[in-house]
Amino acid sequence: MVKGVSKTIIEVNNTGSKLFEKIVFYVTPEYGNLNAKQLKRAAANFSFNYDSTLQKSNLRRRIKRKKIIKAVAFSLLGIFALVGICLLFL
Repeated sequence: MVKGVSKTIIEVNNTGSKLFEKIVFYVTPEYGNLNAKQLKRAAANFSFNYDSTLQKSNLRRRIKRKKIIKAVAFSLLGIFALVGICLLFL
């Protein structure tokens, strides 16, 4: 059945999830007068933060990777410094 009511709808196709391919938001009539940029930002914030546990685990992994990369970088820097000093004395 088709009704003659006009609604503001935002459709998010890139959900960032393997489970959901599309999210459809029906904007409340009193907020329908916001500009498109504000509505898109609100929809993106909501849709990409729908499961905070997934984000926290991903964030922990990223932080752990960064710490490992920093440790390796500093170790290599130390090794290169020692090699440089040894070459100076030869």
